[in-house]
Amino acid sequence: MDKILFICEGDSTEKKFCNLIIEKYFIQKKRKKEFVAFGTNIYGLYDELSKDEGLDVVELIKEKAKKKKDMYNYSKLSNGGFSEIYLIFDFDPQAPQYDEKKIKKMVDYFNNETENGKLYINYPMMESLKHFKTIPDLEFNNYFVSKNMCTTYKKYVSKISCINHFSDITNEKLKKIIKQNLLKYEKISGNVINNYDSYREFFSQEKLLSLQLSNFKALDKIYIINTSVFFGIDYFGSSKYEEYINGNN
Repeated sequence: MDKILFICEGDSTEKKFCNLIIEKYFIQKKRKKEFVAFGTNIYGLYDELSKDEGLDVVELIKEKAKKKKDMYNYSKLSNGGFSEIYLIFDFDPQAPQYDEKKIKKMVDYFNNETENGKLYINYPMMESLKHFKTIPDLEFNNYFVSKNMCTTYKKYVSKISCINHFSDITNEKLKKIIKQNLLKYEKISGNVINNYDSYREFFSQEKLLSLQLSNFKALDKIYIINTSVFFGIDYFGSSKYEEYINGNN
């Protein structure tokens, strides 16, 4: 069976994103989707996978579910049939296990949805999707956080955001959010992305992570950017780029 598997860091915020945004705007209803939560951060995922080099991420989560007697997720994963795997995790520099070598290896390893899986990292975490005082927000390009600010980031965003719930994000708002995140990447990278081909050439999770790590080490600065919203462009290609970027005034 031709199914898509989304592996989320948590069972709340990331899964809500998948259910409300990906389900609503991006994936055709005929494509069967499954959502599972790993239950810890990207560094925990690295630690678990590194214990057994031959273990893939689906088998890992399936075994964890079996140990917890979580037969719902165990059965879901045991049925298999996943043609594409996507992972959505946070940068989480405040995490005790934070290690730039680990996250580099995760981004390098999970770089293809039809093989090991494709990883989307959100900076500093999924709540960056709601880091907008208005939509569009003319100050968005200047938003960043330090490591210390990450410990209270969720609470801060909930106070300043014009988005109370993911369900408040209409298709028109989503277009503006995607475009602002892409323009933010242009600022961080110094590359001009004005069509789908230049997006493919200049944007990658590896490049963004490298840029973020450089700023983090030198300036204790993490630029606010949500890459999971680029899923639609990556999945559909030029048609979605045109709709969400060039078709968005």
